[in-house]
Amino acid sequence: MAQGIIKRYDFRKGFGFIADDKSGEDFFFHKSEWQGDGPIRKGLAVKFIDKESEKGPQAESVIPLEADSKKPSSNTKPASLEDRVASLESSVATGKILSLLALTGVIALAVEKFVL
Repeated sequence: MAQGIIKRYDFRKGFGFIADDKSGEDFFFHKSEWQGDGPIRKGLAVKFIDKESEKGPQAESVIPLEADSKKPSSNTKPASLEDRVASLESSVATGKILSLLALTGVIALAVEKFVL
């Protein structure tokens, strides 16, 4: 099996390219060839079966290498959707407070300038 790094991947279109470690050649791959559990992302080290198609070099059976595959440990649960939404809401609330403080500062400076 050949090895390489995912050079780019377009999740909207469902395909990407892998740069072969030895030759540097780009291999096209479709998301249907992904054999990993995690997300497909740029920079991920993978192994794959290389084949020549009528459109050029193509990768099949794309598998992330174990060292780069980051699976959560058995005692760690991934964050639930509710937890992620709560975290996002908290971040938005913090942003609103900071914006309000900045606006208050600008108003205070404007008032000070007109009073003096």
